[in-house]
Amino acid sequence: MGQFVHIILSGLGQLSEGGLILIPLVAFSLCSHTIILERAYHLRRKRIIPSHFVTRSIYNELVQGNPEIAIRMCEKKPGPLTNILRAGLEHRDAEEETIKRAIRIATNTEKRVLTRYLNFLGLLASVSLYTGLLGTVVGMIHSFGALYVGKPTDIAVGISQALLTTAAGLIVALPAYVANDYFRSKSQNFFIALERHGLSLVRFLTTEEYNLFQGEFEGIRVIEENGG
Repeated sequence: MGQFVHIILSGLGQLSEGGLILIPLVAFSLCSHTIILERAYHLRRKRIIPSHFVTRSIYNELVQGNPEIAIRMCEKKPGPLTNILRAGLEHRDAEEETIKRAIRIATNTEKRVLTRYLNFLGLLASVSLYTGLLGTVVGMIHSFGALYVGKPTDIAVGISQALLTTAAGLIVALPAYVANDYFRSKSQNFFIALERHGLSLVRFLTTEEYNLFQGEFEGIRVIEENGG
């Protein structure tokens, strides 16, 4: 335990040699890792596109002539795909273009949800890299100043500061860059899948078979209401 504490204290001592530049880099690191964990949790396929739930539950209710129940099911389990399907189902009796427009608006709204915080994550990556370079410049200025006045100890301190801030900037920036690129690619793939599901719903709602189902079920309801 004592050795572990000694290692931590030694590491903190080395970090402190990086100067004040390391303070914003630590803050950038905390922010970027928070965003990475948040996006990793929310950008899961089961949450974005619950295909099993849609196929077995929502479309099953539609085939049975219960669009209102299907809408309520979407409301009970909100998510990018169910929100898009709900938007289409709420306009199920409209013209095909109206249904497409409603689904397109809902899909674009969900795209903003999928890419939430990613612009900021990319900004953190760039700012962290340039902050590290700023620390490099500051450290080298300190070293050349010490060289000019003939203080070899301060020269080593300046070089150490330059190297530490450079390394810290890269350590913060690289994971943020990689995560930003990965999540953007993943979000784009989800967006394409959501568009495909939306078009499938449009085709389903505008087919003659579905309209025939709805007419048959409506006739059955009228007979049941009349007691026949």
